[in-house]
This record gives sequence, structure tokens and C-alpha cells, in this order.
Amino acid sequence: LTIVTQTRQEVETVALGVFVNAGTRDELLDEHGLAHFLEHMAFKGTARRSAFETVAHIEALGGDINAETSPEATSYTVRMLAEDWHTGLDVLLDLVSAPRFDPADIALEKDVVCQEIAGAMDMPDDRVVDGIGMAAFPDHPLGRTILGTEQTVRSLNAAKLTAYRGRNYAPQSIVISAAGKLDHASLVRACEALAPRLPASEPAPRTPPVFQAARFLEARKTHDTHLALAWPAPAFAAPGSMAHALAVQCLGGGMTSRLFQAIREEAGLAYGVDAYQMVYADCALGVIQTATAARSVAPMMARLRVEMARMADDLNADELTNAKRQFRASLAMAGESMSGLAARNARQMAMLGCLRSRAQLEEEIEAVSLGEVRGLWADVLHGQPFARSAVGSQRALDLWAG
Repeated sequence: LTIVTQTRQEVETVALGVFVNAGTRDELLDEHGLAHFLEHMAFKGTARRSAFETVAHIEALGGDINAETSPEATSYTVRMLAEDWHTGLDVLLDLVSAPRFDPADIALEKDVVCQEIAGAMDMPDDRVVDGIGMAAFPDHPLGRTILGTEQTVRSLNAAKLTAYRGRNYAPQSIVISAAGKLDHASLVRACEALAPRLPASEPAPRTPPVFQAARFLEARKTHDTHLALAWPAPAFAAPGSMAHALAVQCLGGGMTSRLFQAIREEAGLAYGVDAYQMVYADCALGVIQTATAARSVAPMMARLRVEMARMADDLNADELTNAKRQFRASLAMAGESMSGLAARNARQMAMLGCLRSRAQLEEEIEAVSLGEVRGLWADVLHGQPFARSAVGSQRALDLWAG
């Protein structure tokens, strides 16, 4: 196991997590949705605790327990008073290392997850994000939704859960990360004493996706048509990743960004517009997302083209300085969240095998030049076509697909 601790003696709490470097992209085709379903099943009880006891042992101490699945990772986390962190660690390691896959619990949880899938399908702004992944990586697990489909979830069973866990929950795939009022040596001793039983397998190597400028178009009756477009970007901590992140911030990272000012404040084409990144270990996407009336799709497309082209020519030093300050402020604010620190440290250890300090990150931010950002953005504009996703009226979809 990799164990990382950030001691903060001035606080009274601890955030603690078991972060597994496995998610949707590690599923086989007939396992779609299994990583997320396994996260659910971890809370259905273990050999030592019932489902109720798993949560009650944390909440009775005033803490909270949660879990989350992403394309590349699954996290099991607690936040609680520092004096109680040993109990939090015991509960987390128990549910990760000894989940009980009772057939009755599996059947019940299938209904719960299928309701979750149906609810996500009802949210066009969520659906368009799912769609941009399918359009960019149509032949890769990163292009699949995290929740799976009702058909794939209904097909899951204890044997499949055990097989996935056996492949992906080995110690070398797990980071235990804590931040708050505890010391590293104590956390290591506690992990050694609890000695969780984990699979002894070697995780399967991951295959990098190949970006494709495909289309995801879903016709349905909505007031607005939800739109997204995406392009390939540098992977996590890869050369050019910070310059790309700053370019995206300047383009659509806030209310003073170019897209918000042009599309919302000047043209009134949308209530909001955002540019952001979807970053993975070996690839990334830059994404623009917005929603507009069907009649405004054509002018929206035109305005997006204009603003994206302009940025390569006239992005100025003040804009880049503001973006850098926003990044530095985000780092400072994240440093005041114990949960944020624990999660950030776990991700860095899983992907890089080391930690980058706040000072190192700030130095990397400040080292990016205006010419570097402009050049990178010019490469984006003159690269391959964008992937596109849209959810809304058929008339609007036809325009967006063109």
C-alpha cells in the first residue's frame, strides 16, 4: 500500500480516504457500470459489519462517510474529529477489503442504481457531458458512462464483482491518504495492525484512447438545446498541460472569461457558457459546454468560432495574469480543505508516484508564458476537428452536427 499523510496540527479534524486507482476505464465490455456498482456494494455490509453498522460507526462519532467513482478511480472517504480517525480507518479498510456480495443485496442495489441511471437520463446538461465522452472516445472505456446502462447493470452478479475486484483492488493500486491532525507514523502503524486482506493480482495495463471527432446527438423535447464540443489536450502533468489549463481558464473559466462576456453579456445567446478540462492519466479533453434555444444554435456556432479564433491572436498579458492568480487562489483555498488535500495527494501519488508541493505548482503556473499559451491554442484550432455532443430538438441537432 502507498500511504501519504499531510499533517495539519492547527485543525481539529482528519479527512481520510482509501483511493483505488481503478474506475470505468478498467471495466471489460460486459462489466459496464461495475466499478460504480462495486462502490455501492461496499456499503451493503462486510463479514464484520452490517450495512447499518458500517455507517453508524462513523456517524455516531459525528463524522461522515462517502464514496465516489470516476473514470479512473474509486474513493472511499471519511471526515471526522481527529481523536476518532482510527475508527474511520478501520471501517474504510473493512469495506474495501471484505465486502459481502449477498445475492439479495445485489438484486436490491440493481434497482437503486437503475433509478440513478434513469435520473441521470432526465438531466440534459448531464447527458450532453456523457455524450461528449462518447463522441471523443467512442471505441474506448473512457467514452462510456460511469453508471452503465440498465441492461449492463442488470447483468452484474457476485462472480463479476469478485473478478473485477480481484483484478483492480490489489495493494499496488491503492493509496491511503490522510490530511489533518494526525502524524504519518501513526497512520502507517495503524494500517499495519489492521492488515487488510487484498487481492494479490497485477492490475492489467491500460490502453490509451484515440481521439475521434465523432458526434453524439440525442433528440428530445427540451426548452434549450444543450451543446458541447471537445478537442484533445495534454494528459495529467504532461508537457503543455499547465499552458492548456490556463488557456481554457481565459477562454471560459469564469464570468470575466471571453466566452461568458461574448455569449452571455454581449449577445445574450445563453444563460451560461463554460470551458473546462476532463483530465486523465494518459489523455485529456478540452471542453466547451453551453445551452441555447434551438433558434440560436446557428448564431451560437458562429460566435464560438469567432471567439476561439480571436484568442489565438489577441490574448493579452493581463488576461493570463488574471488566470494565473485564479489558479493560485484555488490552490490556497484547496489547501484549507482537508478532504481536498487528501484527494489531491492521492491523485498525485497514483499518477505521478510523488507529490508536487503548492510552491512547485505555483512555480509551474508562473513559468507559463503568453507566447506558450497562444501557440498551444493555435495548435488546438489548427488540429483535427472537434468532437460534438448535443441534446435537444432535431432541428438544432442537425445544425450542430454540421
